This record gives sequence, structure tokens and C-alpha cells, in this order.
Amino acid sequence: MWLDAVESGQELPARIMFATMQRLGRTEVPAVMKVICYRHRYFGTPLSDLIQAAMRGPSCWTVAEREIFATRASQSNECPFCQSAHRGIAGAYIAENLVDEALAAGDNSPLRPEAHAMLEFVGKMVRDPDGLTSGDADKVREAGVTAEAFDEAVWVTTLFNVINRVMNTVGAEALEAGQARVGARFIKAFGYRTPPPVRYLSRGAREPSGFEHA
Repeated sequence: MWLDAVESGQELPARIMFATMQRLGRTEVPAVMKVICYRHRYFGTPLSDLIQAAMRGPSCWTVAEREIFATRASQSNECPFCQSAHRGIAGAYIAENLVDEALAAGDNSPLRPEAHAMLEFVGKMVRDPDGLTSGDADKVREAGVTAEAFDEAVWVTTLFNVINRVMNTVGAEALEAGQARVGARFIKAFGYRTPPPVRYLSRGAREPSGFEHA
């Protein structure tokens, strides 16, 4: 069930931005945008800044590889919204059939060996964290993944463990193909940070009494 507060509790800058997006994109505003913009100073803006750094900052992994890691994490967490969204975003950087082949089980992956090995680790990290062993890490190292690259992929996975649970909690459903394409174009053009109209014009939630800045 969709969380009504996320729909009805938006401030004016967000409502204007959503109306504009619907008019120009001719599709519903993605659920994650409503979640990020709702009381964004408490949650959405800090989280979106972390996701922007992990998914678009300097990295040992390509953007497409990071999006595929995010999709695999979302699959393992059974998050239909994030799975459909990030499959679409990955498909904005490489051919969609290559994304699907990368996500399919088996050794016929179009990914380079390092990314293929890391993808398998990501899936197990989410699906069966207690079952991870030193042998799983050894397989990743043997494929040529450096310690830095390993940490970056684990950080991507950790962030999506958070956002997957949030999106499942609010009841976000899988995107239709057209919605996924529009969302992918938006993310490719503007990134993951809270949109400027909300980031700079929305007051956000007021701080509770006793927490005012001196």
C-alpha cells in the first residue's frame, strides 16, 4: 500500500516541480522522487548526496557496472521499483540486452571478469550475508578486483540495501517500460541529487524545539 503522507505532504516547490515533470514527461513522477523530496532535509538530501557520490563519482567501476550492481541488489531484496528503475538506467549506458545478459545466472556474461565476479558477490551479500566466507572474497580478488574497487561496490550495495527497504515500505511498484525510460533519461541528465527547486527553495521540516542553531 502506497504511503499517503509521501503523496500529500509535499511542499509547494516539490508540487510545482512534480506538475512540470508530469506535463513534460507525460508520465507519473517516479515514486522515489516523492520519497526523496518528502521532508528532504531529514532523509532525502543526505541520502541522495551519498548515492550521487557512489554512483557518479570517481570509481574503479563504470557507471553501467554500478547500475548493474544496484539492479542485482534490488533483485535480491525483491524491490520491484528499484529493480525496474536501475535496469532502465543501466540500459541508458549500454545496450539493454547486455544488461539482461549480465544479470542472468551463468558464466556467459558480457561483463569484464572483475565486474562479473563482483556482481556474484553483491548478490550473495544481499541474499545471504551470514553465508559469506573468506572464499567468496578470494574469488573476487582472484578475478582482479582491487581492495578499493571492492569497497566501492560494497558501498553501492549497502546504499541500495537502505533505499530498497524504503521503497518496499512505502509500497512502490515496478515501473512500466515507458516510465523507466523517462526516469533513466532524467537520471542520466541530472544525476541523483535532490533537484534544485526542492533543495534550495523548500524549507524542509522545521527542527524540533531544543535543536535550534545558536
